[in-house]
Amino acid sequence: MLQEAWKLLELQFRNSLKVLNDDVHYKNYALEKWRHSQQVAGAGNYIIPKINWLKKKSDDYIDMVKSAVLLHDVCRFTEMVYKYKFNKKYDHGVGASEFLQHTAMFNDIRIWLPIKHHGHIIERLYEDEVFQVITDTNLKKEVELICFIIRDADKIANLNMLVNEPAVQAIFLNSEIEDKERDANLSEVVKASAFRETTVARSERATAADRITGYVSWFMDINYQAAIDYCDKLMIKPKLFALFDEICADNEFKPQYKEFVNTYLRKHKFID
Repeated sequence: MLQEAWKLLELQFRNSLKVLNDDVHYKNYALEKWRHSQQVAGAGNYIIPKINWLKKKSDDYIDMVKSAVLLHDVCRFTEMVYKYKFNKKYDHGVGASEFLQHTAMFNDIRIWLPIKHHGHIIERLYEDEVFQVITDTNLKKEVELICFIIRDADKIANLNMLVNEPAVQAIFLNSEIEDKERDANLSEVVKASAFRETTVARSERATAADRITGYVSWFMDINYQAAIDYCDKLMIKPKLFALFDEICADNEFKPQYKEFVNTYLRKHKFID
């Protein structure tokens, strides 16, 4: 299955390039997302062997989980085509769930339903009508736990890129405010929501300072101890904190928020 997942992902990528190849921005975006998918698969390959509930699963089951991780952005390329060619919005997670349900090898609910909500707040999964009517409690838990794996691997890949690849930091920190001094200031709405032990909503982020605070808040949405361990291995938190210190001008808020995050990480019980 995993080999076929690679073939499917590459086919979607290559097909998108047939449309996007004449536009430098979209071509590079597609190339970056092809690389991102491989990075997420790599993060998943680190996390998956260390997860206790997976250790007694068959090789085929592990391939299924790895395939779900690899295919999380399989319709990101379709999303680009919709934006470039039709100037239309397209939710690549929702699109992928529909696409995979009609793809024989990958129409397993443990693949397409976690992928559907990998980029949403986790409550969207719990509110999903399909998720709610799953009567098999073990299957329902598997869908949730696989979704956690995808979300963790996705966050690790993005955070690693943010802190270790300065050339792409502007993509992560882009804002509509051209005044650099204002861009360094936190919005009041972000200040108010930052200490809720949840991620800062994208809709609340107006400045670069808001955005970097939002990325720090991603630690509140990591689920597995193995994912935290991989973040430590990659030195993500200290590098992210350094970037946070550099970008955000609020010298009263910064130490408070860093201590809040550190306290959360010390006390939170992650999944083994």
